[in-house]
Order: sequence, then C-alpha cells, then structure tokens
Amino acid sequence: MCFFPIVLAGLTGVIPMDTPLATVSQMETVIGEDGAVILWPVVEGDLPGTSRINEILNYENAVGETLEETSENYSINHRGIVGSSFRVVWSDPQFLDLEITVETLGAYPSSMVFRYLFDLETGEEVTPNDLFLPETMPELIQLCDSMLQDRIHNETGGGYVFTEEDLENVGMRRGGIVFHYDFNYPHAAAAAEPDGELFFPWSEINRFLLPRYRR
Repeated sequence: MCFFPIVLAGLTGVIPMDTPLATVSQMETVIGEDGAVILWPVVEGDLPGTSRINEILNYENAVGETLEETSENYSINHRGIVGSSFRVVWSDPQFLDLEITVETLGAYPSSMVFRYLFDLETGEEVTPNDLFLPETMPELIQLCDSMLQDRIHNETGGGYVFTEEDLENVGMRRGGIVFHYDFNYPHAAAAAEPDGELFFPWSEINRFLLPRYRR
C-alpha cells in the first residue's frame, strides 16, 4: 500500500487566496498478481474537516467491503471489484469535489461512480439545504428538468424526470454549479447515454444560493 501526493489548485472570488486548500493523496493497493489496483483518495493536512472527510471516504464505508475482502475475492474468483480510480473535480478554500469510479466484474463488466462534495470547514457532505435558499428550490428543480428534457429530446425514451432527490447530486466547477443526472443505462449501452451534467454558471445560479456562497 503506497501513498502519492497530488497537488491541487483552486480559486474563488470571495475568499482570500492565502486560505489553504485541501491536499489529496493517492492510496494505492495492488489486489492481484496481474497488477489490478485500487486507487483511493486520502485527504491530508490541518483543515478542520479533514478527519471527518476521511471517515466518509473510508473504503469499506463506500463499497461495503474491506480492502482485504476485495483482494481475496479478486485473487480467488477474479470477480467483484477489480479496480478503482478517482479524480479531484474541483478544489477551493470552501469545497472539495471528488469523483471515485469503482470497476466491477460479474457476468459483465460494470462500474459505479461515487460523487462527493465536501465542506472543508465541517468535513460533511454538502446537501441542497446547505447551498440553496429553500424557497427557490422548486423553481431550480423545474429549470433542471427543462434542461434535462431538452437534452434527451429525440435521444432516448421517456420516463426521465429531474426531481428534488436529484438535487443531491450537486457538484462544483470553476465557472458554476453542476447537477449530475444518472440515467443508469446498462454498461453495454452506456456510450449512448445523453449528457447528464446540467451546468449553471454563477451568473444564473447565484439567485438560488445562500448569500455566503454567491460568486
């Protein structure tokens, strides 16, 4: 098991740039003689939320089994979890946005994506109630659904609707906020999925945000 540091950079229009950012290291665990590897994020440093973030990111908490169980299952059966990777989507002095992809193998190959948006002060995952004015959320849901319907028009069948629950899949970008809509196509058809990233620039999303998060 090895650790490798990853250097992050971020910027914000409302927080001094000397405010420290999160430092994310890569934990590497080889689970098979063929070189199959689990790459997992670990947050380091003295930021207030570091300990809590790592509790949430704990491998077993995320996937429901220990690294030892993953390694044993792969070595014996070449099934189950066969690898993972992650990327730092965004980092600034307020937030850390991480995405972890876990590759699995059963009858067919598949993957799971875990998305996390952390508040660096508390270490907790950010919820819609943390970000948005409550009275604006119904309108925000309507806007997201309208964007979604435009996106899927003539590309897929009906039955896909953006709901309040989908607001939970929120992420940060340099230029604004994104919501991830999961179509959950089977692995063999994943390439045909419409684009499920619904992006709003700061100029459009600010009126929905609590004042302290406006940019």
